[in-house]
Amino acid sequence: MKAKKIISEKSEQPNPLPAPSDQERRDKLAPWQKQIIALAEARLSIDNEQGVISEMHRRAIGLSRIVEDLALSEPDSELPLEAVAKVMQIIEEDIQVAKWIVGGRPLDSEWF
Repeated sequence: MKAKKIISEKSEQPNPLPAPSDQERRDKLAPWQKQIIALAEARLSIDNEQGVISEMHRRAIGLSRIVEDLALSEPDSELPLEAVAKVMQIIEEDIQVAKWIVGGRPLDSEWF
C-alpha cells in the first residue's frame, strides 16, 4: 500500500495572478461589444432588468414585423436594401443588449 502524500498548507505554491479589474476587462472588448454594454447599462439605469428585456424583445419583434410587411407588400415597389439593412442592425443591437443582460453581464470578449 502506498502512503498518501500530505501537502502542508505552507508548501510553496505560486501566487495566483490578480484578477483583472472590470475596467481592464472592458478595455479588451471589441468596440461593438463596448457599445452594447453602454446601451444596456443606459437602459438599465432607467428601468429594471425585466422591463428592459421585455422592451428589447417587443422592439425586435415589432421591427421584424415592419421589415416583413415591407418585404411582402406590393411586388412592384422596390424596398431599398440599405433601409432593410439598417433596420436589421437595430434589431440585432436590441437582441445583443438583451443577450448581454440575461447572460450575466459578462466582461470577456467570448460572450458574443
